[in-house]
Amino acid sequence: MPRVSEDHRAARRQQILAAAATRFARDGFHRTSMQDVVDESGMSFGAVYRYFRTKNDIVMAISLEAISMIETVVRDGVQAGHPVADLMATLPRALLTLEQIDERMRLAVQAWGEALRDQALAERMQSGLRRARAALKETIDVSCADSDVHIDAEAASQVLISIIQGFILQRAWDPHLDADSYGQAAQALIAGALDRTVSDQPTPR
Repeated sequence: MPRVSEDHRAARRQQILAAAATRFARDGFHRTSMQDVVDESGMSFGAVYRYFRTKNDIVMAISLEAISMIETVVRDGVQAGHPVADLMATLPRALLTLEQIDERMRLAVQAWGEALRDQALAERMQSGLRRARAALKETIDVSCADSDVHIDAEAASQVLISIIQGFILQRAWDPHLDADSYGQAAQALIAGALDRTVSDQPTPR
């Protein structure tokens, strides 16, 4: 019997994950059973079991895939060489260009909640976020070196990540949340435009 190719195995694994993502996004991690995933995939239970022994294994894979979008857009944005404020203006829109983004955002929110009770998942997710923060920190360090601004770059990178996470969370709740307006507001806040606007106003008497 010919050996199954790596491409075939990868395709079957992705078929299972796509089926699981559909069910998880619709019904949640805990209301979806392994049998639900099997039914959605169109494969046999034994075939699914060869790739994933438990539902928790699938949850781990789906969660890491869902939150990897943050690292993806940050890495691509940093490589484009934008200043920090301009970079943050582009990231919400960049997220929306990713495939199946609405589903992935719902899954990311569920994954954050799941990580509160699953230490192994939390550690894997934190690893991805650390890479994203490191990329942002490098950009912040460069910006600070070219200006008279002094800031804890590590702490600032955590704040910037929270802006991205905030967009994902709110967009999962409200699909009408406007990415461009959100990005422009983040850009203005980071650039200090609001402070300048306030300081330009006449002092109340």
